[in-house]
Amino acid sequence: MTTHQKMPIGYYAGIAIMLLRGVIYFLLRLRLPRRVVMDRGARIRGIGNIEFRGWTKIGANALLDARYCDRVVLGPRFSLGDHSVMRCSGSPLFICPGVTIGTDVSFGPFCNIGGGFGLVIGDENIFGPYVSIHPETHVVADLDRPIRQQGVAGKGIAIGADNWFGAKATVLDGSVIGASNIVAAGAVVTPGDHGSLRILGGMPVRQLGKRS
Repeated sequence: MTTHQKMPIGYYAGIAIMLLRGVIYFLLRLRLPRRVVMDRGARIRGIGNIEFRGWTKIGANALLDARYCDRVVLGPRFSLGDHSVMRCSGSPLFICPGVTIGTDVSFGPFCNIGGGFGLVIGDENIFGPYVSIHPETHVVADLDRPIRQQGVAGKGIAIGADNWFGAKATVLDGSVIGASNIVAAGAVVTPGDHGSLRILGGMPVRQLGKRS
């Protein structure tokens, strides 16, 4: 059974302050304000590459970096947790093809989300704290060259609707996750199609059960 409690006045005051902070943030960058609420220390880079389709919340000291990306689409009620980083690409020499996130997607604190070779996340996904998503991988074939000089490769990551990712889960490039899965805390999701209605866990991830 769930209960719904009336929010205290302080809650709404806090939201109003974050909304004002967002308005000021956009105006100082000579941009029209969007429906974005920003907690203390929140930052957005590459604003011109982002399409905000509804209310968005950027947590305290969180970074949303859309530079070096063709396009980022954030669905209504997207939330990036405190101290989390969503960075499409870390280099102007590599342009991320795109990041699309659906409606009602929330990331907990201290998450690390890359754009890499493309990231698609469906509606109603919950990501716990310290979740990492990496839609790229380093090339390591040449033993005579340092790994950092061999570049990156990747297929991107696709995540369906209505999944729950536990704390410290890691999703690697090439992963395809269907709908209505539970990914256990600490799981490492490796490349491949992991289906729907499953309980996934382990390093590397494997099916622990099914949701019925």
